[in-house]
Amino acid sequence: MSFKNEQSSSRPNIIFIQTDQQRVDTLKSYGGNVCQTPHLNQLAEESVIFENAYTSCPVCTPARASMQTGLYPFKHGMQTNTYGMGSMVHELPDTPRLLSRQLKEQEYQIGYTGKWHLGFGPEMGNWLPDNLAYIRFPDISAGNRSLPTDVGYEGDDFAGHGGGGMNYPQFKQYLEDNGLTWKEENKISGHFEYHYASELTSPIESTVEYYLTERAIHYIDQFRKQDEPFFFSLNFWGPHEPYIAPTRFLDLYRDMELEPWPNFFDDNKDKPSIHRIKKGNTTEWSDFEPYIKHYYAAMSSIDEQIGRLLHYLKQHDLYDNTVIIFTADHGESLGIHGGLCDKSFFMYEETCRIPLIVKPAGDTKGQHRTEESFVGTCDIHATILDLAGVGSIPQGSDGRSFLPMLTGETVDEWPDSVVTEGAGLEAAMFTQRMIRKGSYKYVFNCGDMDELYHLESDPHELTNLINHVDYKQTLFDMRQSLADWMVLHQDNLLKQFKRMRME
Repeated sequence: MSFKNEQSSSRPNIIFIQTDQQRVDTLKSYGGNVCQTPHLNQLAEESVIFENAYTSCPVCTPARASMQTGLYPFKHGMQTNTYGMGSMVHELPDTPRLLSRQLKEQEYQIGYTGKWHLGFGPEMGNWLPDNLAYIRFPDISAGNRSLPTDVGYEGDDFAGHGGGGMNYPQFKQYLEDNGLTWKEENKISGHFEYHYASELTSPIESTVEYYLTERAIHYIDQFRKQDEPFFFSLNFWGPHEPYIAPTRFLDLYRDMELEPWPNFFDDNKDKPSIHRIKKGNTTEWSDFEPYIKHYYAAMSSIDEQIGRLLHYLKQHDLYDNTVIIFTADHGESLGIHGGLCDKSFFMYEETCRIPLIVKPAGDTKGQHRTEESFVGTCDIHATILDLAGVGSIPQGSDGRSFLPMLTGETVDEWPDSVVTEGAGLEAAMFTQRMIRKGSYKYVFNCGDMDELYHLESDPHELTNLINHVDYKQTLFDMRQSLADWMVLHQDNLLKQFKRMRME
């Protein structure tokens, strides 16, 4: 039996794969030479590699909300993680601008599985910690709930952050139905707050990433039998901590001696004091190595499951007519700059820069190339809409479609800069804007020292040039470029920024 999805179509199927907290140097296509990801390496050989892709915010909820809305966090209101301090909105509002609603308008079948982190529902009121229990959250009071199926997706609802995904009842039921167990051993912890790493000694089929890929295949198998094209979003919880590494993949790295990051020994002279909020408890490189090995192993495990999905697509003649977009919400620190952990509060390349690999539909032989233009999270939203045939992106959107770049076309008047926003995390609010333009990066740190880096001569961001007399004009130009960006994107921080830095 032949289905439309197996044939050439002007409207391709779209598969959107997103990891959580993935550094670009885990991939060979971005210069990585330790972490083994053979399936993503192969995908990259048939794809456009975006060398300068940046997250809208190096925190999970804000970045993911930007992906769904095409807006920066200061516009969509989810500026820090849900049900934490600093976030104005805790359940993603169901509006016509959402990726799901826009795709539905184009008669796409749409599916979702994995990490969401854009809503929980009123029952979150039973789980609020400490002082937050005294806040009457409007979302909870109104009875709002925003999970994937609430905003139009067909698929799985995993409320909240997920903490690795292994504790959801759906996953536990999957293990039981398939006679599988979840067995973690050799747990290590102590390098930073609640972070830990462990070895998963139960079968590969018991990993969360295997389960999520099973769910993706389940839904795609239904979608492919219909006339309409499909969009499916597969969202892994890894390699975000907890760094859970299946034995087979941990064995790839267990006996390696890893070289320290080039910026590990940074003395942080002339750096913002706020960075210390994410300083780990460990000080020696050897203390960090076990966590990095588990992180790499978790990424290799995800890669194998991506390979399984790609094999399924080829087996069912879907691969050629499917655009595959692979990216991450943001990056990870893992000991950079003297032992920093996690993300937020600093705008270093390791946390703000994201992988973005896009395989176009059609014959991709010889299509591999690198795109140097600056792109961001909101541009991914706009591009997916363009691929689906949406005539114009919703008013006020902060992204532009990079679809022409996939065929090597020149895009007129493409922005010469990209911005990442920050608003802090947990109980510490901290307003930031980072602009990358040319080989320079400028970071506005409200209430702390600003930063200026020349990435061509200082790719590891060791020397803050903010007070260097030879870069006074460069600093002025970068601040003006940021102010111009704020005007264009209706960023209400403009007035305060100009008062503090430009008057």
